[in-house]
Amino acid sequence: MIGQRVARLLLAALVLASGGALMVPTAAAAQTTTPPAPSAVTVRGSGEFSALEFTVAQTKGLINQTVRLTWKGGVPTDGKRGYNFLQIMQCWGDDATGPRREQCQYGTPLAASYQAAATWSRSLSVTPKKLPPTQEERDGLLIDPLELTKQQEEKPGSATYLPFVPVEASGPPTKPSEPGYGLYYDANTTNEVQTGVTREDGRGELDFEVQTTLEAPGLDCGRLRTTGPDAGKARHCWLVVVPRGDTEVNGKKVTVPTPQGGHLHDYLDSSPLSQTNWNKRLSPIRLDFEPVGQSCPLGKAERPLSGNEFVADAVLRWQPALCSNDGPVFGFVQMPDRQARDLLGGDDPGMVFLAKPAAKGSMIDDRALVYAPVSVSAYTVAFIVERQPPGDAPDNIKVDDGKAFDQLKLTPRLVAKLITQSYGNAVPGLPDYLKGNPTRLSQDEDFLTLNPQVRPYTSLDMLTVDALLSSVDMDATESLWEWLLGDAEAKAWLSGTPDQWGMKVNKNYLALALPAQNFPKADLSCQVKTLNGLIAEFCANTRRPLAADMHEAGRSVNRGDSLGREPNGVRDLNDRTRSALGKLGRSVVGKRAMLAIVDTATARRYGLTEALLRNPAGEFVAPTDEAVLAGVAEMTASDTPGVKVTNPRSTAKGAYPLPALTYAATAPSMLTKDSGKDYARLLRYVTTSGQTPGEGAGKLPAGYVPLPQALRDQADATAAVVERDAGIKPPVEPEPAQGESDVDTGSESGSDQPDTSTPTPDAETGAPAPAPAPTPAADAKPSEDKSTPVAQSKYTPSTPVTWVLRYLLAGLLITGGLTAAAGPVLTRLGARARVG
Repeated sequence: MIGQRVARLLLAALVLASGGALMVPTAAAAQTTTPPAPSAVTVRGSGEFSALEFTVAQTKGLINQTVRLTWKGGVPTDGKRGYNFLQIMQCWGDDATGPRREQCQYGTPLAASYQAAATWSRSLSVTPKKLPPTQEERDGLLIDPLELTKQQEEKPGSATYLPFVPVEASGPPTKPSEPGYGLYYDANTTNEVQTGVTREDGRGELDFEVQTTLEAPGLDCGRLRTTGPDAGKARHCWLVVVPRGDTEVNGKKVTVPTPQGGHLHDYLDSSPLSQTNWNKRLSPIRLDFEPVGQSCPLGKAERPLSGNEFVADAVLRWQPALCSNDGPVFGFVQMPDRQARDLLGGDDPGMVFLAKPAAKGSMIDDRALVYAPVSVSAYTVAFIVERQPPGDAPDNIKVDDGKAFDQLKLTPRLVAKLITQSYGNAVPGLPDYLKGNPTRLSQDEDFLTLNPQVRPYTSLDMLTVDALLSSVDMDATESLWEWLLGDAEAKAWLSGTPDQWGMKVNKNYLALALPAQNFPKADLSCQVKTLNGLIAEFCANTRRPLAADMHEAGRSVNRGDSLGREPNGVRDLNDRTRSALGKLGRSVVGKRAMLAIVDTATARRYGLTEALLRNPAGEFVAPTDEAVLAGVAEMTASDTPGVKVTNPRSTAKGAYPLPALTYAATAPSMLTKDSGKDYARLLRYVTTSGQTPGEGAGKLPAGYVPLPQALRDQADATAAVVERDAGIKPPVEPEPAQGESDVDTGSESGSDQPDTSTPTPDAETGAPAPAPAPTPAADAKPSEDKSTPVAQSKYTPSTPVTWVLRYLLAGLLITGGLTAAAGPVLTRLGARARVG
């Protein structure tokens, strides 16, 4: 798997250098009013499953994302999940009728234990070459009469597995004597669903992760074909659903006792890939992907774009539309807001995306900066929490086993608890300073009082200990801390005052300088044990680490992956006295309970539900379009004309407290005439056609709110300034003679200095005001950064950071072996290129 990870990273590097892979987010989460995708497909079962109707919400324009799967007309799954369920997998295949079973990614040990013997595996119910001599012994075998695969002989006594046959370029097939997983996919990477639960009403639903060639190299979905009749098109893939009833491949029912002719067990044992089961699959559903790799033509000059993650999904949707019809090619590198601001002072700033403007005095010359609003989204606490009733729960509770909650309410204090390692299970060994605190959110009376629907499920082992957080510094995170500090309850709790149930903040967070642009892991406690005779350190920062960025956090929640690692009892090759660390297992579908703090585009992309946050007006508000725009309306003016910043303390009714308005910024004087024309074209496109929600290239992904007209007009006016003033250097002011004043008295009347200030909306009409008289640069200081960057840089003419060097930095980080998550390729690499 390491070799595949390196290969995927190298492919990502090629993507970075060639204009980017097109990434298309999925349909909106439950709280939005986004209509169903036009590419939804419904198929129906046959035979014993003729009443089953299965719908895939989106089948075109796909990237690595989730798609909503719903079904009705099914038979309810039994309480132990032993029969009457769906098994779902992604496959490749060039045949028009669908894939062969060998081409499907399925068969990994996802759960810690299984009731069924092989329903999760590629093991086949083959006829032994030598049948037992007695009928009683033969009855003890599970033989599929339709299975023609011969028993493997390479490893006598072992099971016979269906080989996995990958796309030709990926490598050879696996062997019948091998389980099939480990080479092309494993429990940490697969997207298979082994038990899709049908409720008592015959319905079910889940968000299924579709994977591209970057996440599933054996399937190769989305890679551009280079030969054959489909050359230049992205490889399609398939979704396959195998419904399972209560009858085994030998015709015996699991619901009939064995002495009466029933199956040996009261649960299914066979694989969905066994021939009899495979023959009952629903019609395969074709999945069409956007191209991964070269989505824009080679050979053209590439214009650099850099900036925060909030705009990443939108930019990657806009790129192919912009380069079509011989248009300009744009490459994007994701980075923190602070680093984006630093780039504005370099010799090659390109265009950057950020939330707050550059601070006054941060430029080393008189260059003027301009800002154009380009996207509106929001910062949110997103979750997947599935009901897991205790064994002694009444039937009216058990009936919803595995069903996800569609609403949670969170106060600023509850959010503060989730980001400060304050629940008892957040730190190994339960240190004295956390004793008396609830072990997790789902056992916190502060939470249960607001969310009584969760109370019947408080005995389960939910992973709601903390929220999965990004490691990247962001202006939005500073606004989130300001929201917490603006709430009296949260501020008092963060200062050390226990809540009314006695829960107190982790003492390691009492001395933090807040607000900060990041989420510190202030408690690095470890518990040292002995495991298999080896020193084993169970540490807070490895058990519950930060994610590389918001996309990794959101995807991990959907996959039930905490990203945690713990000692596994295997000797560490670098220190023979210590245990190595092993990946913690994922929570399977139906037993997930995780939260993350991400942007709304990431939440919608990975099928997460957004929590209702309490705003300063005392209302619990979801990030709906209306609430986010109400929050945008409450933003406050910064010191830079035309740039507004989030106001998380607004008391306006109906306003979401954490809206995210992203600006494109540049220094026109540092551009060429040609690049200025291209950037102006970008601004005009992304604030007009690029604000149309929908699937496909050039559309606005789910999770973004179309820009209000006043902001579009402001962006259009800024585009005119960029095109007009590109490459025009401001006059160099002579050094003052000795004894002369250094006080800036402003521009003289009639100066021919170009106007490069940001057009601002007129207070009365909301339209851009006429261009003002020539002025010095309008780069002013917003709210002061309170957090300390890891390595803050300030560029000068003698130390320019060029576009090539930014690519080189990303490449070096890749070859350095940093972790590979499967969010948008360029944004993932950009996160690793952070220096601030």
